[in-house]
Amino acid sequence: MLKNSSMPGAPAGRLTRFCALTRGLALGLVAATLSVGAQAAEKVKVRLDFLPYGLHAPFYLAQEKGWFAEQGLEVEIDDGNGTGPAMALVAGGKYDIAQISLGALPIAREKGMPIKAIATIQRRGDFGLAVDEASGIKKPKDLEGKTILYSPGSVETPFIDRYLAAAKVDKSKINMISVDVGAKISSYMSGKGDGMFAPTALYTIKGVTPRNSVPMLFTDYDINLPGFGLIASEDAIAKRPKVLASFVQVFQRSWVAILSGGAIDESVAALIKARPQAKLNPQIMKAQILGSIPFIESKAAAGKPMLWAAPEDWAATVKIMEATQLIKANTAVDAIYTNQFVPQGK
Repeated sequence: MLKNSSMPGAPAGRLTRFCALTRGLALGLVAATLSVGAQAAEKVKVRLDFLPYGLHAPFYLAQEKGWFAEQGLEVEIDDGNGTGPAMALVAGGKYDIAQISLGALPIAREKGMPIKAIATIQRRGDFGLAVDEASGIKKPKDLEGKTILYSPGSVETPFIDRYLAAAKVDKSKINMISVDVGAKISSYMSGKGDGMFAPTALYTIKGVTPRNSVPMLFTDYDINLPGFGLIASEDAIAKRPKVLASFVQVFQRSWVAILSGGAIDESVAALIKARPQAKLNPQIMKAQILGSIPFIESKAAAGKPMLWAAPEDWAATVKIMEATQLIKANTAVDAIYTNQFVPQGK
């Protein structure tokens, strides 16, 4: 027979009190878990290199799929206005991560910016010239007698003289026109000049750019500069390594999904959804991603995980910059980049 639960010390009474206590503990654990979850959402501010274009798609794919959130990251992604400003903002602690043209990084460090590459997207540089397909320019020597646009503040500009000398081109016979970096692309695409010095991958895509152009690469003359990648400040690397590791892991996952997982169209859709005011053309965005693929892997990085930087590639970059006196001799190569956040085996 069951005892009357109203009797003092009855088992049912103890059970009631136990259940109440258990419910209280459970509610407390839920509250604690929610509190920990809220605290675990690490805020990360990301600065892009420029206004929206195809190579920004991996950021938005990861955002749309919830991959950053899975890693406890609350990521804010802001458009940029160039590599130089992005580096300065990261160095000043205004942003945690930036996508930049990594060829500018060693020079910035030489000037005192405490920043470092944490992921390398394009391990083979695409710097050089985009020349009009109808200009008759087939080789560097053909530049003589032509009009070529350049921008004093661009990453590739300090290497123009070395490129022309290596190719045995008489620079005095080229009509070199200086154009502001913000106007160079539009000036060339509207028909001015016969070519322009620039990163070539985005501006030599047939059927996409307003002016059919072909590339002439610095790498053909052993001027090796990395393309796009991610940077962080040395302070963030020291103080927030787990956050940076989580971000790079997700970023790698996003690029792998695009390159080998069939997610390129999905990534473009995510980009367009995130930046509706830019009125982006999906075909152009996809073409820009496809155009970057030949520059993602270098010989030294062959078979290595996406975003991993080859020491040999950075050593070659440092060597050419020392030779052009852009950085001091005997610059420590491993001070410029790190692979510590790049997951292996992908």
